[in-house]
Amino acid sequence: GIRVLACENGLAGPLCSRLLADLGADVVKVERPGAGDVTRGWDTLAGGLSSGFVWMNRGKRSVALDIKDAGARPALERLIARSDVFLHNFTPGWAERVALDETSVRALRPDVVYVDISGYGPDGPYAERNAYDLVMQGETGLISLTGSPEEPARVGVSICDVGAGSYAAVATLAALVRRAQTGEGARVSVSLFDVMVDWLGYFPHLWWHRSEVPARTGMRHPLFCPYGPYPGGDGRLFSVAVLSREHWQALCLEVLERGDLLEDERYATNESRAAHRGELEAVLEEAFAAREASAWLERLRGARIPCGDVNDLADVMRHPQLDHNRLVTDVGSPAGRIPTIGNPFVLGGTRPPVGAVPDLGEHTAAVLAELGLDESHA
Repeated sequence: GIRVLACENGLAGPLCSRLLADLGADVVKVERPGAGDVTRGWDTLAGGLSSGFVWMNRGKRSVALDIKDAGARPALERLIARSDVFLHNFTPGWAERVALDETSVRALRPDVVYVDISGYGPDGPYAERNAYDLVMQGETGLISLTGSPEEPARVGVSICDVGAGSYAAVATLAALVRRAQTGEGARVSVSLFDVMVDWLGYFPHLWWHRSEVPARTGMRHPLFCPYGPYPGGDGRLFSVAVLSREHWQALCLEVLERGDLLEDERYATNESRAAHRGELEAVLEEAFAAREASAWLERLRGARIPCGDVNDLADVMRHPQLDHNRLVTDVGSPAGRIPTIGNPFVLGGTRPPVGAVPDLGEHTAAVLAELGLDESHA
Protein backbone atom coordinates (compact mmCIF):
# COMPACT_ATOMS: atom_id res chain seq x y z
CA GLY A 1 0.00 0.00 0.00
CA ILE A 2 3.01 2.34 0.01
CA ARG A 3 3.51 4.50 -3.08
CA VAL A 4 6.94 5.78 -4.00
CA LEU A 5 7.71 8.46 -6.58
CA ALA A 6 11.34 8.15 -7.64
CA CYS A 7 13.10 10.87 -9.62
CA GLU A 8 16.34 8.95 -9.79
CA ASN A 9 19.34 8.11 -11.91
CA GLY A 10 22.38 5.86 -11.68
CA LEU A 11 22.69 3.38 -8.83
CA ALA A 12 22.21 4.67 -5.26
CA GLY A 13 18.69 6.06 -5.67
CA PRO A 14 17.50 3.22 -7.90
CA LEU A 15 18.79 0.60 -5.44
CA CYS A 16 16.87 2.27 -2.61
CA SER A 17 13.62 2.27 -4.55
CA ARG A 18 14.26 -1.24 -5.87
CA LEU A 19 14.52 -2.53 -2.31
CA LEU A 20 11.23 -0.80 -1.51
CA ALA A 21 9.68 -2.33 -4.64
CA ASP A 22 11.03 -5.75 -3.67
CA LEU A 23 9.19 -5.32 -0.36
CA GLY A 24 5.93 -4.56 -2.13
CA ALA A 25 5.83 -0.80 -2.65
CA ASP A 26 4.33 0.64 -5.83
CA VAL A 27 7.33 2.51 -7.24
CA VAL A 28 6.79 4.94 -10.10
CA LYS A 29 10.12 5.80 -11.70
CA VAL A 30 10.24 9.11 -13.56
CA GLU A 31 12.60 8.99 -16.57
CA ARG A 32 13.63 11.48 -19.21
CA PRO A 33 11.64 10.97 -22.44
CA GLY A 34 13.80 9.45 -25.15
CA ALA A 35 16.79 8.93 -22.88
CA GLY A 36 15.77 7.42 -19.58
CA ASP A 37 18.01 6.51 -16.69
CA VAL A 38 21.70 6.80 -17.61
CA THR A 39 22.23 3.14 -16.75
CA ARG A 40 20.03 2.10 -19.69
CA GLY A 41 22.92 2.87 -22.02
CA TRP A 42 25.76 1.22 -20.11
CA ASP A 43 25.86 -2.08 -22.00
CA THR A 44 23.69 -4.72 -23.73
CA LEU A 45 24.70 -7.73 -21.62
CA ALA A 46 21.25 -8.78 -20.40
CA GLY A 47 19.62 -9.97 -23.61
CA GLY A 48 20.22 -6.59 -25.21
CA LEU A 49 19.38 -4.66 -22.05
CA SER A 50 21.78 -2.92 -19.70
CA SER A 51 22.93 -5.20 -16.90
CA GLY A 52 23.08 -2.22 -14.53
CA PHE A 53 19.52 -1.16 -15.31
CA VAL A 54 18.18 -4.70 -14.94
CA TRP A 55 19.95 -5.04 -11.58
CA MET A 56 18.59 -1.82 -10.12
CA ASN A 57 15.15 -1.28 -11.61
CA ARG A 58 13.01 -4.38 -11.49
CA GLY A 59 9.52 -4.14 -10.04
CA LYS A 60 9.06 -0.46 -10.92
CA ARG A 61 6.70 1.35 -13.27
CA SER A 62 8.47 3.63 -15.73
CA VAL A 63 6.85 6.93 -16.59
CA ALA A 64 8.48 9.19 -19.20
CA LEU A 65 8.00 12.76 -18.00
CA ASP A 66 9.99 15.89 -18.83
CA ILE A 67 10.29 17.41 -15.38
CA LYS A 68 11.43 20.72 -16.84
CA ASP A 69 8.37 21.00 -19.13
CA ALA A 70 5.55 23.06 -17.61
CA GLY A 71 3.08 20.89 -19.50
CA ALA A 72 4.12 17.88 -17.42
CA ARG A 73 3.71 19.71 -14.13
CA PRO A 74 0.07 18.75 -13.50
CA ALA A 75 0.94 15.06 -13.83
CA LEU A 76 3.97 15.45 -11.59
CA GLU A 77 2.01 17.27 -8.92
CA ARG A 78 -0.78 14.68 -8.93
CA LEU A 79 1.84 11.94 -8.60
CA ILE A 80 3.38 13.73 -5.62
CA ALA A 81 0.00 14.22 -3.97
CA ARG A 82 -0.71 10.49 -4.01
CA SER A 83 2.79 9.33 -3.01
CA ASP A 84 3.89 8.33 0.48
CA VAL A 85 7.57 8.68 -0.42
CA PHE A 86 9.32 11.12 -2.75
CA LEU A 87 12.88 10.10 -3.62
CA HIS A 88 15.63 11.75 -5.62
CA ASN A 89 19.38 11.28 -5.87
CA PHE A 90 20.49 14.25 -7.94
CA THR A 91 23.14 16.77 -6.93
CA PRO A 92 22.04 19.26 -4.24
CA GLY A 93 20.47 22.28 -5.91
CA TRP A 94 18.70 20.23 -8.59
CA ALA A 95 15.49 19.88 -6.59
CA GLU A 96 15.25 23.62 -5.97
CA ARG A 97 15.82 24.39 -9.67
CA VAL A 98 12.92 22.16 -10.74
CA ALA A 99 10.64 23.03 -7.77
CA LEU A 100 10.93 19.56 -6.25
CA ASP A 101 12.61 20.62 -3.03
CA GLU A 102 11.15 19.48 0.28
CA THR A 103 9.03 22.61 0.79
CA SER A 104 7.48 22.36 -2.67
CA VAL A 105 6.80 18.64 -2.38
CA ARG A 106 5.43 18.90 1.15
CA ALA A 107 3.00 21.63 0.01
CA LEU A 108 1.40 18.97 -2.19
CA ARG A 109 1.67 16.08 0.30
CA PRO A 110 2.24 17.34 3.87
CA ASP A 111 2.99 13.93 5.40
CA VAL A 112 5.38 12.78 2.66
CA VAL A 113 8.62 11.03 3.51
CA TYR A 114 11.09 13.11 1.49
CA VAL A 115 14.26 11.17 0.67
CA ASP A 116 17.38 12.67 -0.87
CA ILE A 117 20.54 10.70 -1.56
CA SER A 118 23.63 12.69 -2.43
CA GLY A 119 27.37 12.37 -2.67
CA TYR A 120 28.45 14.49 0.28
CA GLY A 121 25.22 15.67 1.90
CA PRO A 122 22.65 18.40 1.18
CA ASP A 123 25.03 21.23 2.10
CA GLY A 124 28.65 21.92 2.99
CA PRO A 125 31.87 22.64 1.07
CA TYR A 126 31.62 19.54 -1.16
CA ALA A 127 27.84 19.36 -1.52
CA GLU A 128 27.56 20.35 -5.18
CA ARG A 129 30.32 18.03 -6.40
CA ASN A 130 29.38 15.01 -8.47
CA ALA A 131 30.10 11.77 -6.63
CA TYR A 132 30.60 8.48 -8.39
CA ASP A 133 31.61 5.23 -6.76
CA LEU A 134 35.28 5.43 -7.75
CA VAL A 135 35.52 9.05 -6.61
CA MET A 136 33.88 8.27 -3.29
CA GLN A 137 36.06 5.22 -2.65
CA GLY A 138 38.99 7.59 -2.91
CA GLU A 139 37.50 10.43 -0.88
CA THR A 140 36.52 8.18 2.04
CA GLY A 141 39.81 6.31 2.23
CA LEU A 142 38.58 2.95 0.96
CA ILE A 143 41.18 2.89 -1.79
CA SER A 144 43.92 3.64 0.74
CA LEU A 145 42.87 0.52 2.68
CA THR A 146 42.48 -1.80 -0.29
CA GLY A 147 45.23 -3.41 -2.31
CA SER A 148 48.83 -4.40 -1.73
CA PRO A 149 51.51 -2.37 0.06
CA GLU A 150 52.88 -1.53 -3.39
CA GLU A 151 49.65 -0.52 -5.10
CA PRO A 152 46.17 0.58 -3.92
CA ALA A 153 43.02 -0.84 -5.47
CA ARG A 154 39.33 -0.04 -5.56
CA VAL A 155 36.71 -2.43 -4.27
CA GLY A 156 35.53 -4.32 -7.34
CA VAL A 157 31.79 -3.58 -7.01
CA SER A 158 29.91 -0.29 -6.62
CA ILE A 159 30.06 -0.53 -2.85
CA CYS A 160 29.40 3.16 -2.14
CA ASP A 161 26.18 3.24 -4.16
CA VAL A 162 24.99 -0.06 -2.70
CA GLY A 163 25.75 1.12 0.84
CA ALA A 164 23.98 4.45 0.45
CA GLY A 165 20.95 2.94 -1.28
CA SER A 166 20.63 0.29 1.43
CA TYR A 167 20.93 2.81 4.28
CA ALA A 168 18.38 5.07 2.58
CA ALA A 169 15.90 2.21 2.28
CA VAL A 170 16.27 1.36 5.97
CA ALA A 171 15.85 5.01 7.00
CA THR A 172 12.83 5.38 4.71
CA LEU A 173 11.13 2.41 6.35
CA ALA A 174 11.87 3.90 9.78
CA ALA A 175 10.34 7.21 8.68
CA LEU A 176 7.22 5.40 7.44
CA VAL A 177 6.86 3.63 10.79
CA ARG A 178 7.27 6.97 12.56
CA ARG A 179 4.61 8.51 10.30
CA ALA A 180 2.22 5.68 11.12
CA GLN A 181 2.69 6.51 14.80
CA THR A 182 2.61 10.31 14.63
CA GLY A 183 0.96 11.20 11.33
CA GLU A 184 3.96 13.35 10.46
CA GLY A 185 6.24 13.06 7.47
CA ALA A 186 10.01 13.33 7.69
CA ARG A 187 13.06 14.08 5.64
CA VAL A 188 15.57 11.32 5.07
CA SER A 189 18.97 12.51 3.89
CA VAL A 190 21.72 9.99 3.17
CA SER A 191 25.11 10.65 1.59
CA LEU A 192 27.57 8.22 0.07
CA PHE A 193 30.31 10.00 2.00
CA ASP A 194 28.70 9.50 5.42
CA VAL A 195 27.81 5.88 4.75
CA MET A 196 31.28 4.90 3.62
CA VAL A 197 32.96 6.71 6.52
CA ASP A 198 30.67 4.66 8.75
CA TRP A 199 31.81 1.55 6.87
CA LEU A 200 35.41 2.32 7.85
CA GLY A 201 34.34 0.49 11.00
CA TYR A 202 37.02 0.21 13.63
CA PHE A 203 39.78 1.93 11.63
CA PRO A 204 38.97 5.47 12.84
CA HIS A 205 39.85 4.26 16.34
CA LEU A 206 43.34 3.53 15.09
CA TRP A 207 43.61 7.22 14.22
CA TRP A 208 41.83 8.59 17.28
CA HIS A 209 43.76 6.55 19.82
CA ARG A 210 47.15 6.01 18.16
CA SER A 211 47.31 8.65 15.42
CA GLU A 212 48.06 5.79 13.01
CA VAL A 213 46.94 5.22 9.45
CA PRO A 214 46.36 1.54 8.61
CA ALA A 215 48.72 0.06 6.07
CA ARG A 216 47.51 -1.84 3.03
CA THR A 217 48.05 -5.53 3.64
CA GLY A 218 46.78 -7.06 0.42
CA MET A 219 44.53 -9.98 1.17
CA ARG A 220 45.52 -9.99 4.82
CA HIS A 221 44.02 -7.84 7.57
CA PRO A 222 45.95 -5.05 9.29
CA LEU A 223 44.42 -5.81 12.71
CA PHE A 224 44.00 -9.60 12.70
CA CYS A 225 46.40 -12.48 12.14
CA PRO A 226 46.05 -15.11 10.79
CA TYR A 227 43.35 -13.70 8.54
CA GLY A 228 43.24 -14.08 4.80
CA PRO A 229 43.53 -16.50 1.92
CA TYR A 230 46.45 -18.92 1.77
CA PRO A 231 47.51 -21.32 -0.99
CA GLY A 232 47.37 -25.03 -0.35
CA GLY A 233 49.91 -27.41 -1.78
CA ASP A 234 47.88 -27.58 -5.01
CA GLY A 235 48.02 -23.78 -5.40
CA ARG A 236 44.30 -23.29 -4.73
CA LEU A 237 43.49 -20.48 -2.31
CA PHE A 238 41.39 -20.98 0.80
CA SER A 239 40.42 -18.43 3.45
CA VAL A 240 41.07 -18.65 7.19
CA ALA A 241 39.81 -16.17 9.80
CA VAL A 242 41.27 -16.48 13.31
CA LEU A 243 39.35 -14.00 15.46
CA SER A 244 39.61 -15.41 18.99
CA ARG A 245 42.00 -17.18 21.34
CA GLU A 246 39.93 -20.34 20.90
CA HIS A 247 40.38 -20.17 17.13
CA TRP A 248 44.12 -19.74 17.54
CA GLN A 249 44.39 -22.70 19.90
CA ALA A 250 42.35 -24.90 17.57
CA LEU A 251 44.44 -23.86 14.57
CA CYS A 252 47.69 -24.75 16.34
CA LEU A 253 46.60 -27.99 18.01
CA GLU A 254 43.88 -29.49 15.81
CA VAL A 255 44.72 -28.20 12.36
CA LEU A 256 48.47 -27.62 12.17
CA GLU A 257 49.46 -29.93 15.05
CA ARG A 258 51.98 -27.31 16.10
CA GLY A 259 51.70 -26.89 19.87
CA ASP A 260 55.01 -25.03 19.85
CA LEU A 261 53.29 -22.04 18.24
CA LEU A 262 51.09 -21.69 21.31
CA GLU A 263 54.17 -21.44 23.50
CA ASP A 264 55.79 -18.70 21.39
CA GLU A 265 55.24 -15.35 23.13
CA ARG A 266 55.32 -13.55 19.78
CA TYR A 267 52.00 -15.18 18.93
CA ALA A 268 50.32 -15.14 22.33
CA THR A 269 47.69 -12.50 21.47
CA ASN A 270 46.09 -11.21 18.32
CA GLU A 271 47.95 -7.90 18.62
CA SER A 272 51.30 -9.62 19.05
CA ARG A 273 50.60 -11.94 16.12
CA ALA A 274 49.77 -8.93 13.94
CA ALA A 275 52.96 -7.23 15.12
CA HIS A 276 54.99 -10.31 14.09
CA ARG A 277 52.98 -10.95 10.97
CA GLY A 278 56.01 -11.57 8.76
CA GLU A 279 57.43 -14.40 10.85
CA LEU A 280 54.05 -16.05 11.43
CA GLU A 281 52.95 -15.82 7.79
CA ALA A 282 56.13 -17.59 6.70
CA VAL A 283 55.44 -20.43 9.14
CA LEU A 284 51.84 -20.75 8.01
CA GLU A 285 52.61 -20.67 4.29
CA GLU A 286 55.22 -23.41 4.71
CA ALA A 287 52.79 -25.52 6.73
CA PHE A 288 49.87 -25.06 4.33
CA ALA A 289 52.03 -26.15 1.39
CA ALA A 290 52.06 -29.69 2.77
CA ARG A 291 48.44 -30.49 1.79
CA GLU A 292 45.86 -29.59 -0.82
CA ALA A 293 43.46 -26.76 -0.05
CA SER A 294 40.51 -29.17 0.28
CA ALA A 295 42.34 -31.15 2.96
CA TRP A 296 43.02 -28.01 4.99
CA LEU A 297 39.42 -26.88 4.66
CA GLU A 298 38.24 -30.23 5.99
CA ARG A 299 40.50 -29.85 9.02
CA LEU A 300 39.52 -26.23 9.59
CA ARG A 301 35.82 -27.02 9.46
CA GLY A 302 36.36 -29.90 11.84
CA ALA A 303 37.99 -27.46 14.27
CA ARG A 304 35.11 -24.98 13.77
CA ILE A 305 37.42 -22.26 12.48
CA PRO A 306 35.86 -19.82 9.96
CA CYS A 307 37.15 -20.81 6.53
CA GLY A 308 36.08 -21.22 2.93
CA ASP A 309 37.00 -21.50 -0.72
CA VAL A 310 38.17 -18.48 -2.69
CA ASN A 311 35.77 -18.64 -5.63
CA ASP A 312 35.63 -16.86 -8.93
CA LEU A 313 32.33 -15.79 -10.52
CA ALA A 314 31.86 -19.12 -12.30
CA ASP A 315 32.28 -20.95 -8.99
CA VAL A 316 29.70 -18.69 -7.33
CA MET A 317 27.15 -19.23 -10.11
CA ARG A 318 27.55 -23.00 -9.56
CA HIS A 319 27.66 -22.74 -5.76
CA PRO A 320 25.61 -25.44 -3.97
CA GLN A 321 24.23 -22.91 -1.47
CA LEU A 322 23.13 -20.57 -4.27
CA ASP A 323 21.15 -23.40 -5.78
CA HIS A 324 19.73 -24.46 -2.42
CA ASN A 325 18.65 -20.91 -1.54
CA ARG A 326 16.95 -20.54 -4.94
CA LEU A 327 18.27 -17.00 -5.15
CA VAL A 328 18.58 -16.94 -8.94
CA THR A 329 15.23 -16.41 -10.62
CA ASP A 330 13.78 -15.28 -13.93
CA VAL A 331 12.28 -11.85 -14.37
CA GLY A 332 10.13 -10.34 -17.09
CA SER A 333 11.68 -7.61 -19.24
CA PRO A 334 11.39 -5.98 -22.67
CA ALA A 335 13.81 -8.72 -23.83
CA GLY A 336 11.62 -11.51 -22.46
CA ARG A 337 12.41 -13.65 -19.42
CA ILE A 338 15.99 -13.15 -18.23
CA PRO A 339 17.86 -14.45 -15.17
CA THR A 340 18.47 -12.19 -12.21
CA ILE A 341 19.42 -12.38 -8.56
CA GLY A 342 16.20 -12.42 -6.59
CA ASN A 343 15.32 -10.87 -3.27
CA PRO A 344 18.16 -11.34 -0.79
CA PHE A 345 15.78 -11.47 2.16
CA VAL A 346 13.24 -14.05 3.29
CA LEU A 347 10.04 -12.84 4.95
CA GLY A 348 7.73 -15.22 6.74
CA GLY A 349 9.57 -18.19 5.31
CA THR A 350 9.28 -17.09 1.69
CA ARG A 351 11.41 -15.03 -0.65
CA PRO A 352 9.25 -12.20 -2.08
CA PRO A 353 8.86 -12.42 -5.87
CA VAL A 354 10.56 -9.84 -8.05
CA GLY A 355 8.73 -7.60 -10.48
CA ALA A 356 9.50 -7.08 -14.14
CA VAL A 357 12.11 -4.73 -15.57
CA PRO A 358 10.25 -1.84 -17.28
CA ASP A 359 10.80 -0.49 -20.75
CA LEU A 360 11.33 3.26 -20.96
CA GLY A 361 7.95 4.92 -20.48
CA GLU A 362 6.16 1.57 -20.51
CA HIS A 363 3.65 2.66 -17.87
CA THR A 364 3.22 6.32 -18.81
CA ALA A 365 -0.28 5.96 -20.25
CA ALA A 366 -1.52 3.71 -17.45
CA VAL A 367 -0.19 5.91 -14.66
CA LEU A 368 -1.52 9.08 -16.26
CA ALA A 369 -4.92 7.43 -16.64
CA GLU A 370 -4.89 6.67 -12.91
CA LEU A 371 -4.41 10.42 -12.40
CA GLY A 372 -7.26 11.30 -14.75
CA LEU A 373 -4.85 12.61 -17.40
CA ASP A 374 -3.79 11.60 -20.90
CA GLU A 375 -0.37 11.41 -22.56
CA SER A 376 -0.50 15.06 -23.61
CA HIS A 377 0.56 15.76 -20.00
CA ALA A 378 3.76 13.69 -20.26
